[in-house]
Amino acid sequence: MGRIGASLSGFELRLINSLNDANAAAAINSLRIATGLNINAPRDDPTGFIAVNQLTAKLSNVTATLKNVTAASSIVSQAQLTLDEVRTQLGIIRTELLKDEDNTLTAAQKLASQTTIDAAIKQLNTLAATEVNGRRILDGSANFIVTGLNNTQVSDLQTSSLGNSAAPTLSGTVTVAATQGTLTLDGTGGAKVANDATFTLVGKRGSVSISVTGGEDLADARDRINAESHITGITAVVNGNDIDLTTVDYGTAATIAVTVTSGSIGTTGGNGDDTAQGIDATATLNGQALTGDGNTFTLNDNGFTTRLEITAGFSGALDTITVSGDALTFSLTTDVGRLSTLAIGGVQTLRLGGLSGIIDDLLTGGSAAGLGTNTQQAIRIVDEALDDITRIDGAVDGFANATIASSDGLLKALQTDLQNTIDDYNKADTNAESVLLLKNQALANNALSALTILNQQRSSVILIIKRIAGLI
Repeated sequence: MGRIGASLSGFELRLINSLNDANAAAAINSLRIATGLNINAPRDDPTGFIAVNQLTAKLSNVTATLKNVTAASSIVSQAQLTLDEVRTQLGIIRTELLKDEDNTLTAAQKLASQTTIDAAIKQLNTLAATEVNGRRILDGSANFIVTGLNNTQVSDLQTSSLGNSAAPTLSGTVTVAATQGTLTLDGTGGAKVANDATFTLVGKRGSVSISVTGGEDLADARDRINAESHITGITAVVNGNDIDLTTVDYGTAATIAVTVTSGSIGTTGGNGDDTAQGIDATATLNGQALTGDGNTFTLNDNGFTTRLEITAGFSGALDTITVSGDALTFSLTTDVGRLSTLAIGGVQTLRLGGLSGIIDDLLTGGSAAGLGTNTQQAIRIVDEALDDITRIDGAVDGFANATIASSDGLLKALQTDLQNTIDDYNKADTNAESVLLLKNQALANNALSALTILNQQRSSVILIIKRIAGLI
């Protein structure tokens, strides 16, 4: 027969254990619903907890790097916008110069245009001093540091990468200097034009139609040719009884071609067929034999990538040039030791220009100022300055499109993959957990109810015994 004692029966113990298990399971369900995570502590899944922590650390690194990419994108975008404004100001200058392309403006009109040009040049230097996040980026300070450059040998040097060295050097010898294309238009005695003629003059920069009249002064024909020099890239000088044509540019791409469309005009020199071109410079730089594009060489020496323009007419040994510094450096990958560098050349008016001069020459009092007879040279200077901006803009756009955009795309894809993997490991199914919570709460309630009934039954039995014993 059964006994009534103070100890719990096996059935009661099972009910109590079931109650505790159900309450514990319900607590886990509630926590997962609240946090949205399956693993909230190491005891939940030791292996999974370690894996999730490792993935989360990687995700944090990717997220931090994406912030760097966003910051870099902001800096580069502002540089692009400022360069666009620089191009706009150069366009304003060119527009004013074109007003006097035919030298028809009055003195007052020329003064008004020169005033506009001066204001645009002032604005260019203001733009060059633009700061982004407290740092100037277009005054040359965001470029590499160049030491040892001799301007009588090298007129310009732009480096895009230092390669594996913190301070690579450049040395060598220019063995052959680049030359301009030259061709002579034959005149006649007394520095006159020999015959009526109309011819097309074609240069590297464009072509124009020129008409001359037999017997007119060569100086008049020269002036008509020079009035179009900003279109053709060809200038003219009277040399005795002839006109010498010379390209502004250097190298094999610096061409002259004369095509007679009516009448006759003779040429001398060049290729002997009414055409001519210059020759490209050759050099040995850092042990590499190179042929230039005119005066310009591009060197890639173990990742040290630089573009240098030799001063017109120079040949011989170059002074050693050292390039160093950080330029603009960005951390755009999760590898902290791998940095991306963008070097931006300065856009001050004393830096912009080329063979025809610099933008500063267009300021009032400058050698190419005042329009009139200076207009064609001034237009050429602006066009050469626009070429400078195109090169700088190209480097900035290339960095934005190739480096920043690709990093952004790769990191965002990696961020998505990591988050998906973490979710696969650790994202709670809140709907399923809600169902389980209700189930576990029901189990707990059932166990509690059973214990209550059992306790009531025990109390009833004790009451009966007491009555039988006459105790109540």
